[in-house]
Amino acid sequence: MATDTSQQDARMELEPDAFHEGDEGFYVDCPECGSPAYLTDVIEKGRCRGYLGDPETTENVDQEPTCSAELTLELVWES
Repeated sequence: MATDTSQQDARMELEPDAFHEGDEGFYVDCPECGSPAYLTDVIEKGRCRGYLGDPETTENVDQEPTCSAELTLELVWES
């Protein structure tokens, strides 16, 4: 089986206290840069608010965006 090593695949399990509520809904802290990663942004764009190249969505407009993380959500259940 070939493995693509050009992209890091890191997974993390979130505990209930990892979710925060902001003006635009629920978010988690981005594991790369710590910026808010609103669940709707992760689902629609695959990025947090600090995404490099998307300065309109950063929380602090005085600071350059610095995050290059691509984020996804995965729902896992057990029966």
